[in-house]
Amino acid sequence: MSNDQNKHGFHLPWLHKDPEKEARKAEEAQRRNELVALAAQTRVAEERRQQDDYALLRSGGLPTGATQRLKEIGNANSDGVLFTSDLTPDEAALLRREGYRARGLVTGSAMYHVGVAYASAYNDCEINVLSQAYDTATGLAVARMRQELKLIGAHGVVGVRLELVRHEWADKTIEVQVVGTAVEGPGLPSSDPWMCDLSGQEWYALHRAGYSPVGLVWGHCAWFVLTTQQDEWMHQSWSNVEMTHWSHALSHARQRAMDDLVRRTREHKGIGVAGVKITRRLDDIRLYGPDQNPAYEREHHNLVIAVIGTGIKVRPGAPRAVVPTVQVLSLLDGRLANVGMGATDATIE
Repeated sequence: MSNDQNKHGFHLPWLHKDPEKEARKAEEAQRRNELVALAAQTRVAEERRQQDDYALLRSGGLPTGATQRLKEIGNANSDGVLFTSDLTPDEAALLRREGYRARGLVTGSAMYHVGVAYASAYNDCEINVLSQAYDTATGLAVARMRQELKLIGAHGVVGVRLELVRHEWADKTIEVQVVGTAVEGPGLPSSDPWMCDLSGQEWYALHRAGYSPVGLVWGHCAWFVLTTQQDEWMHQSWSNVEMTHWSHALSHARQRAMDDLVRRTREHKGIGVAGVKITRRLDDIRLYGPDQNPAYEREHHNLVIAVIGTGIKVRPGAPRAVVPTVQVLSLLDGRLANVGMGATDATIE
């Protein structure tokens, strides 16, 4: 019927197709199909990249994107690359005077799951599971920072900051972050770049005195403080009194963390530690058990002590003593000269 009507001059728009419109529709359909295919390829590539990154992180490595970025910085000319740093202007100027310059911020981080931890309902004790978790997470973060240093091609890192974070939304995880500024100096970098938590001025003074850093050293101790009835009475006292229980807890935790720091320094064959920084955090916890122990009704605390420093050694050919100097500005040519304080042979014009 429709064909007969069409023969007799009836206008049926669905029987008349515009070639240009049909071509545009076909082109749009092809474009949509290409976008769908591209999106599928991108999704598959992203899933594959994430799986590769997970594998690298599990083995203590760096993500693929970070590795590519750091290699680009390392291969670029130091005079033409834009660097970032947390150095103060004085630090950057002092390092440049010694022939060192900043190459960029380097970081290392680790999110670590804490296993089942047990505490005593009768006395204080170290929570070994948590102490080991902090130590292992710090080791992973420092190792990743070292990898970034090698990829950049820097000689070392100054001003390393260590941050320990516990999140309320993930009470069974800890986060460790280390951040510092990679610096490049004269000569070729070694296969084992130095790392220190000293500032630029402190590193300069150390270097001038004939010392060199052997590496970052650290120690942690998670110490459980059991609140007793006597502690509650002392909290309610009207007199000034030392909380001896807490003093002893701080002393024990700090000593155990320092023992770990000393052990790592000896492993690096260092003769001492400079720039030691001690931080602590306090978490409120409660105990649970099957019986009716009064300790379950009290609020107890978990004390975490973190110690970090720079292990040092004497550099070969180091001076036996350092003569204090003062900078003198020459009025003839405007140059700065270091003059030993107390020197009798110095000529000042």
